[in-house]
Amino acid sequence: MQTPFVTGATGFIGAHLVRELLRRGMRCKCLVRATSNVSALPTDGIEFVEGAIEEPDSYRAALEGCDTVIHLAGMIYSLDKARLFLVNSESCAILADTCLATRQPPRLLYVSSVAAAGPPPPGKSMRTESDPASPISLYGRSKREGELLLTERADKLPITVLRPGIVYGSGDQVTAQLVRPIYRWRLHVVAGFRTPPLSLIHVDDLVQLILLAAERGETLRTDPSSSEGYYFACDDSEFPTYWEFGKRIARSLDQGVFVWPLWRWVAMCVGYSAQTAARLRGNSSLLSVEKVREATVHSWASSSQKARQQLGFAPAKSLDERLPETARWYVDNGWV
Repeated sequence: MQTPFVTGATGFIGAHLVRELLRRGMRCKCLVRATSNVSALPTDGIEFVEGAIEEPDSYRAALEGCDTVIHLAGMIYSLDKARLFLVNSESCAILADTCLATRQPPRLLYVSSVAAAGPPPPGKSMRTESDPASPISLYGRSKREGELLLTERADKLPITVLRPGIVYGSGDQVTAQLVRPIYRWRLHVVAGFRTPPLSLIHVDDLVQLILLAAERGETLRTDPSSSEGYYFACDDSEFPTYWEFGKRIARSLDQGVFVWPLWRWVAMCVGYSAQTAARLRGNSSLLSVEKVREATVHSWASSSQKARQQLGFAPAKSLDERLPETARWYVDNGWV
């Protein structure tokens, strides 16, 4: 990789990735919207390309000369289904077709989500790449649709897909929403009395895996049932439940926490109320019926064995080492 083109560079994962690319001496081209806040990114070594994925004319010329495209841009939640699928699905096809129109089409690395695969199949405690995808939420279906649209172009363009679990680390607004009530009120609210095991990965470990996969990862086949070209991204040495994850965060802050489980139907009512209020305000809400549904499945555990064996991936630190660093960053920077 010599000249990477990055989408979603101003996001949580993107900012960490771009800083690592610059640290390795690369010059990056970063696609940003006119309204994007680029303050988290260095000013040297980056060429900012103003545009949007769904508007290929805004970045077509900038793709020329790039050998690798890392596609991070996406939406985690939206009450507008059409917008969610435009950003997470159709934009994958638009970007791939724009890559194909260049004189020397680049390699494309797409960062999808474990939600695109769905929970492990019945009878299995852990999902692997060979298990058929079965997403359970609109977000998961939108990410899976993006994967399938890329699969249709796999005979013309080298494409690799990563499916991270929950990504945590400094600078993430979603993690901050989890840490805040634990830090302020010693409270951790969960949906249900048996929360699912989670696939977790620290953002720095994910960045390293992105670079490994972009360099030598398998590429997709046109067969939508094939597992070639897919990698789960997580630290599969342990799968704490959401209940346990909150308690571990509290422990990393050297304080106790009260875990407050809501009956599933109560959590669903809260999710429905939150999304209804957000719709009336004309914005989106992280808390919704869809997110409650994702929070109450039997498991989100996935195996990173393939990434370990083929790419040499290994998390640099354990969860118990990462959590104090992460939680302290939020406290020191006033995010909680």
